[in-house]
Amino acid sequence: MSMPYISALQAAAKWGISDRRVRVLCSEGKIPGAVKQGKSYKIPANAEKPADGREKPKERLRYLKWDNAVIATIDSANNVKFGEPEFNSVVSMYTHGADSWSAERFTEFLSERIVSRDRRDIENILFRCGLSNYDVLRIAQITHGIHPKDLLWISNSEDDQLDSVITDVFDSVFHQRIDLAGDSIDTPEGYNIKRYGVYDGQYGIYKQRISPLITDVESEVAVFLLAQKLGVPCCPAYRIDKDTVFSAFLYDFSKEYIVHFRRLFDGVRSDNEYKNLVSVRPQYKDDIAKMILLDFITRQDDRHLSNIAIKMSNGAESFYPLYDNGRSLFYEDTEEMVQAAVAEPEQYATTFGYAGTYWDYVKEIARERGGLSGFLNLEIAEAEITDILKEAGFTGYRLTGATRWIMKAIEMIKSL
Repeated sequence: MSMPYISALQAAAKWGISDRRVRVLCSEGKIPGAVKQGKSYKIPANAEKPADGREKPKERLRYLKWDNAVIATIDSANNVKFGEPEFNSVVSMYTHGADSWSAERFTEFLSERIVSRDRRDIENILFRCGLSNYDVLRIAQITHGIHPKDLLWISNSEDDQLDSVITDVFDSVFHQRIDLAGDSIDTPEGYNIKRYGVYDGQYGIYKQRISPLITDVESEVAVFLLAQKLGVPCCPAYRIDKDTVFSAFLYDFSKEYIVHFRRLFDGVRSDNEYKNLVSVRPQYKDDIAKMILLDFITRQDDRHLSNIAIKMSNGAESFYPLYDNGRSLFYEDTEEMVQAAVAEPEQYATTFGYAGTYWDYVKEIARERGGLSGFLNLEIAEAEITDILKEAGFTGYRLTGATRWIMKAIEMIKSL
């Protein structure tokens, strides 16, 4: 039985294209079974229309979601169009009311969310992502731009759900099956290895010692214990093993959100970081002042706008307890440096912001308040301080130096 054929004209009518286009497809061999007969073509009646490489595929959109609610669409060029730029207070802080972002602005947004290029294990992370170099857009695509400070993420379809995407990301990139409990794959700024997990029923971050010569693990625990004595709210820090500390979250990941102070600024800041912070959140002036006093007492060396935050809860906000306190109390200093600092604490106070030391700001706060009596609980005996440092794991010259620094700093504050 002979195969039934149709003409190019009949095929054109069937497929909705021109007969000239059908003849071109036949000449290019893109219609299986087509036979040239003279100047025309015979085409099998059951032939299917070839895919037209000239036709542009329909643009595939991605979605920026808050939890499982779509708040924006992302086109193939990474331009973002917001349907709800003021979906909630956190989203509003990102958008500042704008209904769209350029591709450049979107890339900047992603660069603040993805895993830091400074992580000690960054090569392992890139390998798991199938990448040979650090690429913001590719990493964000693979990790969906998830970050623990909020519920924003990138979805490839309207139907994708956050819970399942988080599970996929952890399994494929960070291999955290047991610890997975709604945590993000990204890390806050810092060089020590961090992973999100659960300890004693609390969500938080496991942080590993930066190097064998550094006591950031001990410092994280010591600052928490000392803050409790002084009356300064601070996220709990627990020693897990010789080289690991667990810093607990003090918010409900599923209902509450953390916004870094860096998000509260939309322009140039002055040289006075204390006044900068108070200017954007004057209601937290006392909290900010207590933070500065604690940071002076503990010789904090890494307090920046990404480790000062507010907590958003049911439309209300509050000053979030201090966290990421490991870079303090001579965590990386030599014995000679510690001795010099303890001998002249005014000269060796660490800086905060663009200009000025913590001691400068402590004196400014004292002038504003007419003194600091009763502001913190400064009635702590030297033996108590030593016990706190020993409990945190301090030994040797750092134990002696940290004890003397704390005692001198407290006396300096009392003198104001």
